[in-house]
Order: sequence, then C-alpha cells, then structure tokens
Amino acid sequence: MEEHEEYLLYQVRDARGRVLLRSHDAPVIAFPVPLSRGYFEDNGRRYFTEESANGQLFIQVAEVAEERQEAVAALWMGLIAPLLGLLPISAIAVDWMVRRATQPITKVQSQIAKRGGENLDPIDPYGLPLELMPIIQDMNRLLQRLEAALDAERSFAANSAHELRNPIAAARAQAEIVAEVLRDTPDEVRARQLVDTLGRLSKQIEKMLQLARAEAGLGYARPETDLVQVARLLVNDYSQRPKLVDRLRFDAGDEDSVIVGIDPDALGIALQNLIDNALAHGAPDTPIMIAVGPGAIVSVVNEGPAVSASELPALTKPFERGDARRAPGAGLGLSIVKQLMRQADARLELFSPARGKDSGFEAILIFPRVHARLDLKG
Repeated sequence: MEEHEEYLLYQVRDARGRVLLRSHDAPVIAFPVPLSRGYFEDNGRRYFTEESANGQLFIQVAEVAEERQEAVAALWMGLIAPLLGLLPISAIAVDWMVRRATQPITKVQSQIAKRGGENLDPIDPYGLPLELMPIIQDMNRLLQRLEAALDAERSFAANSAHELRNPIAAARAQAEIVAEVLRDTPDEVRARQLVDTLGRLSKQIEKMLQLARAEAGLGYARPETDLVQVARLLVNDYSQRPKLVDRLRFDAGDEDSVIVGIDPDALGIALQNLIDNALAHGAPDTPIMIAVGPGAIVSVVNEGPAVSASELPALTKPFERGDARRAPGAGLGLSIVKQLMRQADARLELFSPARGKDSGFEAILIFPRVHARLDLKG
C-alpha cells in the first residue's frame, strides 16, 4: 500500500500506556500526554484523547500546528480566489442592475431639469413604472398651478402697463401745456419737473411691457432677421430726436446684410435697451458707437468712467443699476436683453473699460449666424 504524508497522527493505547496501534507516521513510543479525555498541547503539537466505554482503550490524535495553519490558509485561498475573480463581474452586474433600476428616475430627473419659467410642460409618464405615477401626477398638477400663477402675474404686469401707458402719456401732454403756460413764472420749474417725472414713468411702463413680452418667450421665435437693417433703422429713429442729432454713429463695415435667427421685435427691443443704457449712463454729449460685425455681432459703446469688473455681472440682474443714485430708470434694460438673448441662443457680453480703451462701457450681442449677404458694387 502506497504511503502518503499524514496531517493527523494517531495511536491506540491500553490502560497501561502501551501503544497497540498507530498510523504509519506516528512515533513508536507513546505520545507525551496523559491518558485522560480532552485536549493537550506539547512541543508545537495539539493532542486529543478519547477513551472507550469500558476505559481500557484510548485513542489519541495529534496534529502539527504548522500543518493546521497551512490547511486553514489553503482553505481560505480556495474560497477567496474565486471570490476575487467574481468581484469584478459582480460589480459590473450590480452597476448594470442599478442603472437599469434607476433609469426611470434618471428620465424623470432629465425632464425636470428642462423645466423652468419658459417651459412648464407636464412630465411625460410614458415608459415609467407604475410606482412613480402618483409622484408624476402630483408634479404635473404642481406645474399646472405654477404655470397658471406665472401667466396671471405676467398678464397682470402687461395689462397694468398697457392700461397706464395712455393715461400717463395724456398726463404728460397736459403737463407740457401747463409748463408752457407757466413759462417765465416761479412755478415753471415745478411744471418742468412734473413733465420729466411723467417721462421717466412712461419709460418705466414701456420697460415693463418689454419685460412682459420677454417673459412670455418673445425671443424663442427664430425668423430670419437682418441685423444690419434693424440696427440702422433704430439709429435713424434715435437720430430724429433733436438732442441726439449726430450723437449716434453707425458702422456696418463691409457687410451690407447679416441674417440672424431672432424675432425682429426681440432684436429691436434688445438694441433699444442697449442704446438707452448708453444714453443714460454715458458721458453727456459724447458719441455712441453702434457697430455690426465682424460676423453676427453688434456692439454698443459709450464713453464714461469704467465700471469695476466686480459690478459687471450684477448689471444684468433686474433692478440693478450702475451708479444708482444718479442713473435714471429701474435697471430693467440689461436684464431684458439678457433674457431675450438666452431665449435666442445668443449671448450678451459686457466690457468696461470698452475693448481697446481705458474707459467707457461696451455691450456686445453675439448671435449664431445664419448667413450674410454682400452687395458687390462694380
């Protein structure tokens, strides 16, 4: 019979301690442990003794500690190695299951992220699990209530401004008549102040109407509009005013026509607000430059003290004004422009000092260009 290495040694002994039977690797002499039931340790070996029912025979089993540790290590390696191999596969499987389980939530999150003041459409429940339906239904009802509240607010602002515009214009006309009647009298100054106050109020109402149109999504319309033509028409309109003759300078460069995708009214409102801002905050009696190009870009530059870089971002917030104590208006102009540009996928950029100068203020509108047309003159 072929012998093999034993991890466990045993001896069978009688009551007098003589070895009656042993494994082939066990020593001939008796194990150095007493003939009593239980565990014993001696010289790096662990022994266990068990006796027969009549107490005449004893079997003793010995185990080497190193061999036991090797067996434990081999057992652990046999268990851990497969587990380590399964871990990457398990991680991939768990990641796939988590992604699949959370895909409906991710879809809802994506739809919610697209909702805002200009987009309050209901969340599409198609393909979503039934467990999410109560949440989607409640959210859609909330969006409907929010849309109704915003529509009511916008309608109130627009209707109020519209209803006030004509009475204030009539009151201003009457105030101008009174000022003429009171010419060269002590009350003329008060009458002129009333005319100026009503004029500022009229401008504020006009801004409120523009803001209401912007909040209603005027800038989302994308008809093809000639940037050069709209800018030139506005400059010509402003130049008809007695105090602004030759103050506005227009330069379209070599391009006779630059077509951009934006509603012409939205473009006109944006440019009008930039020009009004330049007139209100620029140095008196200094030229205001309106330039188109290169490309689908229009800039409005005015002279005056530079605005600090830290103040520039705040100027596009509603009711923010530079040098608020002296500047007229309520600070809605640049806010309206920014909102319209965002709707048209265009950008409003502000620089102070103006580019290439040590002072002044420059506002630039940058549009996605549709195409340009050059008039060739031979």
